[in-house]
Amino acid sequence: MPDFEVTPETITKISSMFCVPEQHVADWHDLYKRKIKKSMKRHYLAHVIRTMEESLRELPGNEMFRIICTPVAENSENIGIASSHYYKGRFFAIYYHPSTNEKQLRIMLAHELGHLFLLELVNTQLGQNYDGTKQIEPLSTIMGIFTIFDKNEFYHNKTTAFTHISKDEVLNDFHLLHNRNRGRYNI
Repeated sequence: MPDFEVTPETITKISSMFCVPEQHVADWHDLYKRKIKKSMKRHYLAHVIRTMEESLRELPGNEMFRIICTPVAENSENIGIASSHYYKGRFFAIYYHPSTNEKQLRIMLAHELGHLFLLELVNTQLGQNYDGTKQIEPLSTIMGIFTIFDKNEFYHNKTTAFTHISKDEVLNDFHLLHNRNRGRYNI
C-alpha cells in the first residue's frame, strides 16, 4: 500500500518544488491536521449528507437546511450510540461519542440519516406518514444499509481510477498546474 504520510522530507520537497518557505509548508500542514483532518471523522458520509441537504432545500421553508454531525463531550456516558434531533425546516443534528470506532460511526451516521430520509423525503415524495412511531427504527436501518452499500461500492469499485500510486505522482500532478501560467492546459 502506498505511503502518503507527510514527513519532514515531504515538507522539504514541497517547499522546494513550489518555491514556498519550508516553515510555511510545515505550519500549514500543522494547521491542516488540527483544523481539517481532525474534524474529518464526522464527515465520512459527506456525499450522502450534501445530497440530502440539497434535496431537502427544495422543500418549501427549507432554503437554508443543514445536516450537522457533532460529537458529544468526551466524558459522556453515551459510548457506542448516536442520536439525532430534527429541527423541521432548519436543520437535522446527529450526535455521537468522539471515541466511537470509525467503521461503526459510519453505520450510526447512516442509520440516523435514515430517520431524516423517512421523515422528510419518503413522507414528501411518496406521500407516506412516518412520524417517529411507525416502524421508524428498522426502516431507518434499511436506509442506512443502502447508504453503506453505495459507499462501499464506490470505495471498492470506482475510486481506483482517482487514486495516485505515490506522493511523487501527487506532487507532479500539482506541479503541472504551473503550466497554466505559461498558457498550457495539460491536466
